[in-house]
Amino acid sequence: MSTPTLRDALASHLASLPNSSELGLTVLTSMPKRTTAIFPHSPSAGVRCWETEYLVVVHSGVPGETANGTSSHPPSQPEPSTSNPTSQTPTDPSPTAPASSPSQPTSNGAPSTPATPHVLAAAISCHLYTLPSPPDAPSSILYISKVDSSGYAPPSPITRVLASGLLAYFLDPATRPGSASGSVTATLFARSQGQYLFPNSVEGGGKRVLGGLGLCQWWKSVYEDAARLAPADLAFLLPSYSASEAKGILGAPRRPPPSEWEYAPPFRAPLFRARRSLATLIPSLPDDPKTRFLEELVSAALDTPAPHEKEKDKEKEKEKGKEKQKSRKNVEAAEDEADRRRAHAALAKIPAGEFWERMGFRQECASGDVTGFFSASVGPKRDGGGEKETSPASSDDGERARYEPPRAPHSISKPLVERILTSMLNTDFGTRALAYAGTEQWLASTRALVLDEVGEAGWDASTATIAFKKVAATPPPPKRKEETVTMLQPRKKKRV
Repeated sequence: MSTPTLRDALASHLASLPNSSELGLTVLTSMPKRTTAIFPHSPSAGVRCWETEYLVVVHSGVPGETANGTSSHPPSQPEPSTSNPTSQTPTDPSPTAPASSPSQPTSNGAPSTPATPHVLAAAISCHLYTLPSPPDAPSSILYISKVDSSGYAPPSPITRVLASGLLAYFLDPATRPGSASGSVTATLFARSQGQYLFPNSVEGGGKRVLGGLGLCQWWKSVYEDAARLAPADLAFLLPSYSASEAKGILGAPRRPPPSEWEYAPPFRAPLFRARRSLATLIPSLPDDPKTRFLEELVSAALDTPAPHEKEKDKEKEKEKGKEKQKSRKNVEAAEDEADRRRAHAALAKIPAGEFWERMGFRQECASGDVTGFFSASVGPKRDGGGEKETSPASSDDGERARYEPPRAPHSISKPLVERILTSMLNTDFGTRALAYAGTEQWLASTRALVLDEVGEAGWDASTATIAFKKVAATPPPPKRKEETVTMLQPRKKKRV
């Protein structure tokens, strides 16, 4: 039995929704690419790992709307209702079945009927980093970079189902990429903003932006939903809040969590055998506040030379003549090695507890709103202790050096995924008309780019259609029969 792809798993989750309009799913996966940017300050020659980028997008039909954002219903005709999910029955149980509505996508990815436009409803951008050490049980980091909704789709928990399904897919040993015996840490930083992936969507009027506290409560429940599908160890941290304060402001969950939450930051132990330091403990992730704080600490250390560095400067002056004989590549490599070791030494002086305490005073975490770090971990526990460092890709072990994570079927190049993501970030969602036009253009251009690289079969493997559910007409409730009540007055006593 073949392992379901991420597209298949997410389409199955979306098929459980009582959606009254057709949904389209697009899952773009990049080819694994080597990178040394995840632990740039490690004292070794760079901790190499494999990076895979994912872009998950859902677009929805909008019944009763035209392409210019106006309603196509007569004033006296009510809008389709989704308030009674129990009265809805799916037209086809298959999550990838073609929809029977007039909004069937055409060959360019746009709806064929102008009266029923499609609009991008939700999107997730995430990265998977795989450290091949050991090769039979590699460690992976799933970093959810951005999650957003446009606010123009019919009311439905699309974003929630998409996020919990994505987490469960990578936490489940039966579906996650790589070895089932490896470890996976799924992490994110929750911070409330008006929009992340759909520019100007907050101006459309239909988007409900959660505050910092509401967003952290939402992500906490999403992680719990994912842990019910794939058991995992859950942890969270609200910077500048104690454990009792954090649990008090988030409140008790509506349902008992599948596992007890631990109030702790992510990445408490190195993912590979190394000397314990912030440089080998906390990975550098894109657009992440931890990474920006690490870089500031390193910059301050490199700008302030240590006392013993002054003596080394004199020795360098004497060796200038010798360095001229070396190639420029060797000189740059030696300088990078020296900077890396100085950065590692500076970060080793800062305990992890102090680092996370100081994170609470950073502008991103102390702006007056609640922020939070959430993580879910599965797999064997590794203390990462030891004085000797072993780089996952610099080892002489031939099997480890040849390790390469499994490549998803019909994956595309990483620059193409980034180009398609940039195209979305350059689309205006300020009004319904702009959102409908931008969706049509984005779907058409994305399809053309993917077809050019992986062909029709690759595009079909990256997309799915979730048919709408017919809403049965709910009969009006019977009129309440009013009963006539006769009030008996007390009989007055006659006067004698």
